[in-house]
Amino acid sequence: MDLINVASLSNHELFTEVIAVISRCFKSRNKKNERPKNWMAIAIQIAVAAAKGQEGYSCSDKWVEQFDALSRNKNDTCNETKDVKFSQALQELNGKECYLKRLNNVLDHASLPNLTVRQATGLIRGSVLLSKEGNNSDETVKDIQVSVIKLLVKTMPQLGTTSPCDIFLAVQLPLLQSLDREAFANGGISFPSKDAENKFEYLLDLDFVDCNSDTIAQVGEKRKRKSSGDRIILHRNKYTHLLEAAHLARKGAVRAQHGAVIVSPSADGVVQVIGRGWNHDYLMDRAKTNKNKVVLHSECHAIADAIKSHGEDECFDVLFPKATIFIVELESDFAYELCHPCPKCDPLLRAVGLMKVLHTTPDGVITEMELGIPNCELLANENCSLPLKAACDEQGITCKRLDTAMKEADNRGKE
Repeated sequence: MDLINVASLSNHELFTEVIAVISRCFKSRNKKNERPKNWMAIAIQIAVAAAKGQEGYSCSDKWVEQFDALSRNKNDTCNETKDVKFSQALQELNGKECYLKRLNNVLDHASLPNLTVRQATGLIRGSVLLSKEGNNSDETVKDIQVSVIKLLVKTMPQLGTTSPCDIFLAVQLPLLQSLDREAFANGGISFPSKDAENKFEYLLDLDFVDCNSDTIAQVGEKRKRKSSGDRIILHRNKYTHLLEAAHLARKGAVRAQHGAVIVSPSADGVVQVIGRGWNHDYLMDRAKTNKNKVVLHSECHAIADAIKSHGEDECFDVLFPKATIFIVELESDFAYELCHPCPKCDPLLRAVGLMKVLHTTPDGVITEMELGIPNCELLANENCSLPLKAACDEQGITCKRLDTAMKEADNRGKE
C-alpha cells in the first residue's frame, strides 16, 4: 500500500523520491533523456502536494500521471513555483501538518489491509518524525503513536501477550526510545509479569554510547568480567546481544550496515561477548596487494577482534566451538533486514569453528542457523583467507593457522 510508504518517509526523502521517479520516467521514455525546461518546477510542485498528503499524490504512478497532466497544460500552471528551489519548497512546508496528514491518510483508510511488520515499523518511524516537529507531550502526537503501535501489535500478537520484548527485534532501539513511554501500554503492549515489565524498561533504557569501558570494551580490548554482585550485566540475553550488534552496525560507513557480536559461555557458565564487528572499508597496503581496499564484513571483523582479545589458541580450541554469533542488518533507521551469512562469511565461520548463527529478519524474529561441520581447511580458500588476513592486519595481529593455510595453498598453486 503506497500510502504507508509515503507516511514513513521524511519530507526530504519524499521530495527526493518524487524527483527521482520523474527523472527515471524520462530515461525510460526516450534515449536522449529529453525533458521539459520547467520539469524541475513541476516535479517540486508534485513533491509539495505529496508531502501535504493531497489526494491523487500517494504513489509513483500518480506522480507520473500528475506530471504528464501538468506538462501538457498550455496555461503553464507552474509559473508560481518554477523559481522555487528544492530547499526553499521544503523549508516552506509545515512539517507537523504534513506528517500528521500522511499518517491520518493511512489510519483513516477504510480498507486498511493487514500490515507487514516492516510496514508497521515504517509507520512508527512516521510518528517519530511527527513528534520531532512538535513534542511527545502533544496529545495529537500521543494518539498517533498509540495508533501505530496498535497496528504493530496486531501484526505481532505476542507483544500483547507473552513476549513484549519482541518489539526490540522489529524496531530499532533509538526509534523506540523516541516514543512517548505511555504509548506502549496504551497501544496494547502488555506484560505477563513485573519481571517482564522490568526487562522491557531495562532494554528501553540501554545506552551503548554512554556505557563505560567495563561494560562495553572497545574492539580489540580485553573484556573485564563483572562480579556477580553487580546490578547490571549487559550481555545476558538475545535482546541485548542483538541491540549491541545493531549499535555496532551504525558505525559502518559502507552501504550495507551489518553488525555482529560473538558470545561464548565461560568456564563458570556466564555468557560473555568475545568479539565485536561491523562492516567497513579497510585500506590495503599496495606494496603487498594489488587492491586499494577491501570491505571487511562484520563477521570477519568480529572474529579478528576475538582473536586479538582472547588469543588464537583460546578462540579456536575453547571459545569458538561453543560460541554463537549474532548478526544484524539495519534497514534505514527503523527496522531490520534479513542477514544470514553471505557466501564468503559462511565458509569463514565454519573454518574457524563458529557453527551457530542467530540473525535478524524483516519479520521481527531471530532466525537460528546451524552451519554444518567445522572445517579448518577452508582457511586456505582465498574467499576466507584474504578478508581474515586483512582483518588481522587491521588489528595488528597474526593468526598462525591462517598463515599456515595460506602458505600451503600457495605451495599447491606452484606445483
